[in-house]
Amino acid sequence: MSAVSAGELLDAWEAGWGRDPLRRGLALLGAARRTAPDAVADMPVGRRDRTLFALRAALFGTAVDAVSRCPECDTEVEVSFDQQELLAQLGQARPAADDAVTVREGGREVRVRMPTSADLAAVLDTGDPAPEEALVRRCAPAGEPVPAADTVAEAWAAADPLVDVRLGVRCPGCGLAWEEPFDIVGYLWAELDAWGRRTLLEVHELARAYGWTEAQTLALSPWRRQCYLGLVGT
Repeated sequence: MSAVSAGELLDAWEAGWGRDPLRRGLALLGAARRTAPDAVADMPVGRRDRTLFALRAALFGTAVDAVSRCPECDTEVEVSFDQQELLAQLGQARPAADDAVTVREGGREVRVRMPTSADLAAVLDTGDPAPEEALVRRCAPAGEPVPAADTVAEAWAAADPLVDVRLGVRCPGCGLAWEEPFDIVGYLWAELDAWGRRTLLEVHELARAYGWTEAQTLALSPWRRQCYLGLVGT
């Protein structure tokens, strides 16, 4: 993956600002692919998230530090792992070869597409009371009986575990063990949001001190920006 510039990251941050998590994911994916978010909406979700894991590694490294909460005793539980090790455990170093799965149900076989961001957006925007079933209907062949949503979801996860990433967590307080979903879109967006706020403050301080434009400031390396910030006020 080629490097994404600070200006491109700020553009993605702005594009996702105030949007739902799905559109934020598309803004991030568009930055990674250097294209408009709508142009990558038809990428399967697993492939999308694989790209976002790679983007995160390039921007912030591979170590993940998060906090969960025990559903039994409400204790905060630290969750730390290396995303490269997680991907290796899932066997997803490379994209799945096929964008559809074969589901066997009731003596018949049905080919069902892997879900995309466009599929998820269509389901969410309609506010369907049964979103899982609605998603399967969108991805199943038109005019054929629709397989059970649980059966299709299992087939999707088997074909590409990145469709539904879950981490094994154990509470140090009460000992309860459970599976915690991990959303790369939400985690990466939180990191980008913190970075974006810091970067705008840096631009503001350096513009006020030296009269530089945003583009001139962002053209400096992060190290050099910090050097100049250290000189402000001296």
